Amino acid sequence: MGAPKVWAQSGLDTQKNVQAIEEIVVSARRRDESLQEVPQAVSAISGSDMLIAGISDLTDLQSQVPGLTVYPARATSSTVTAYIRGVGQSDPLWGVEPGVGIYVDDVYLARPQGALLEMLDVERVEVLRGPQGTLYGRNTIGGAIKYVSRPIGEDTEFALRTALGSYNQRDIAASVSTPVTETLYASLAVGSFERDGFGKNRLTGVEVSDKQLYAGRAVLEWRPDAHWSVNLAHDVVYDRSAVPGAQRMLANGIESFFSGEAPLPVSDHRYDVDNGFANQSNDTDNSGTAVTVSWQGNDRWSFKSITAYREGEFKQAIDFDLGPYPIADVDGEQCDDQLSQEFQWQYSNDGLSGVFGLYLLDASAGGEIRNRFGLPTVLVAPGFESIIGPTVALYGASGGNVDTDAAALFGDLSYDLTDSTALNLGGRFNREKKRAVVLNQNMADADFTTPNGQVTADFDAAETWTDFSPRIGLDHQLNETTLVYASYSEGFKSGGFNIRANTAQVPDSKNPYKPEEVASYEFGIKADISESLRVNAAAFYSDYENIQLSIFTGVDTTGDGNKDSFFGDFTNAGAGVIRGAELEYQWVPSSYFALSGNATWLDAYYQEYISADVNVADEQKFTNTPELAYTINGDFSFAVTTWGNIDARLSYSYRDDVYPTTDLSDMVFQKAYGLWNATVVFTPVSEGWQLALEGRNLSDEEYLNTGYDLRPSGFPIVSGFYGDPRVWALRLSIDL
Repeated sequence: MGAPKVWAQSGLDTQKNVQAIEEIVVSARRRDESLQEVPQAVSAISGSDMLIAGISDLTDLQSQVPGLTVYPARATSSTVTAYIRGVGQSDPLWGVEPGVGIYVDDVYLARPQGALLEMLDVERVEVLRGPQGTLYGRNTIGGAIKYVSRPIGEDTEFALRTALGSYNQRDIAASVSTPVTETLYASLAVGSFERDGFGKNRLTGVEVSDKQLYAGRAVLEWRPDAHWSVNLAHDVVYDRSAVPGAQRMLANGIESFFSGEAPLPVSDHRYDVDNGFANQSNDTDNSGTAVTVSWQGNDRWSFKSITAYREGEFKQAIDFDLGPYPIADVDGEQCDDQLSQEFQWQYSNDGLSGVFGLYLLDASAGGEIRNRFGLPTVLVAPGFESIIGPTVALYGASGGNVDTDAAALFGDLSYDLTDSTALNLGGRFNREKKRAVVLNQNMADADFTTPNGQVTADFDAAETWTDFSPRIGLDHQLNETTLVYASYSEGFKSGGFNIRANTAQVPDSKNPYKPEEVASYEFGIKADISESLRVNAAAFYSDYENIQLSIFTGVDTTGDGNKDSFFGDFTNAGAGVIRGAELEYQWVPSSYFALSGNATWLDAYYQEYISADVNVADEQKFTNTPELAYTINGDFSFAVTTWGNIDARLSYSYRDDVYPTTDLSDMVFQKAYGLWNATVVFTPVSEGWQLALEGRNLSDEEYLNTGYDLRPSGFPIVSGFYGDPRVWALRLSIDL
């Protein structure tokens, strides 16, 4: 929900001294309508609201949207991990589908790499919670995040955004849009976002957890008449940030066999590292081109064709042990491309409206992961106790490609049964085929040029899945300002193959994992109780089946009975239930003060979780699903003599205990915590510019986003990746 607009008293009825809450228009159902008229759980934040909320990228949305968890994937800076209502994707491996769909102007981003978007030339961001397959042609089993770019206006417009802040933050973004001819319009937006590191590599002195991200977007739009438009858009993202810093949370005894000395102790810093791995790359390149042809016919029909091509390259290095020795060092490259086509028809008439679509996707993703393990050997002689021998180096390469062919027919209709009651019907038929070609083998040298003859996986397999996901709902307008609704919807996320499979030790790892399915019941109310008070609430119950989980499995590659390596396995856990309630509210009692925020209660539990042929559901927990989360925003507004207006916000966000990883590590487990943020914005009378001072994590809370715990796979390695420390920034916004 967007933040309330709080204006100086001169813009109000001074007798009432009450500010009416701003109407927010969204396109959640692929057509423009008031947020309060949409019979679904939807939150929307406008570009202007983002300034007072201190939102600069998708991770900042977490506190302002109920049920949302979003943060950088472990050991990355621009790869997104997103969960909505307990449904998401924890492993950004290629070929694995996200549980939350991310869209840029109706174009689906098939891979999470580079999807941690900066707010560059954005008009608003919408977050739809729950299955959305009847409205969108791709996997949106948990929900959808829609990034809506600023449209090109009829007049020339220029905007400049700059920021200076702690850790030498220096951001600059500029955009311009202008008519070129009477029918041709153009816009260009570019941005550079840089910051020094939160920590250093103590061995090399190189910074970690810095930011070097560059983005751009160019658009040409042809409007030959009032009915037709053709939009050509191209965007690029280059991320050259250093590897993220992490905390060593466990002393690694294996180090002693390299140094002859005691291992490094647990780190006393949440970002500093002692990485000895020479490769420290963390580069992401993404680009995309989209052509959107729109036709607005009579008052009833409209049509849109969206053709998009996207490609990306991703290089990553992970020093799992965070130490100076080659105990567990991994690097790799990944590339992907996707060609999508969507045809979309919209119909609107008295009493009946809806959208119908055909969505096609041809995507390919592939790469190679190179594993380096250094371990002591165990020597056993007849009549003697076993002794520890010299260290040996083990090298393994995992590589392959996953090709995806998907087609979906979807539709969503709303029919007015009476003047105040509407029936909503929708459905999505999906057919998807995946083919995986995998070759994983051990290598004889550190350059990964010579196989040693040990093949851990070699297969070429394909699988096809079909699914029909229905949706039915009723909504009733109790009065002009109160809507109640109830709905039932199903969601689907396709299965796939594990590129990291190790069939030599775990034969079943070459089998495809099954698609996820969810059946969700939702009841909600949207009420403008008065001109100054808005309350939106929803309760839901979801049956969640074939839950896809990524886990680390230890393996014995030498046959000596000891786990000397591990691989990332991918499996279906079984079934679970997620139920919860969400609240969003805005109260604007006067022109000087407003209160807003949200709250979420989630109760998620497994009904079935099969491990080693045993149901261990009672011992398992859902990841990235805090039981309670809430945010309280206090907004203040007052005039500064005749100079202008000051708007300020003080915000507190609380998140309950959470397990970020599927192994339920007691060391990576994050206890409940709260964050304080604050923003002060000065707007002069001329309103041509704004100056904002913001502070985030004011109490410098130390909190884990995620981490690695490799103890179950035989390695004494535990690491934690933390959220940002206390930071401040001074932002200048100019609009001409």
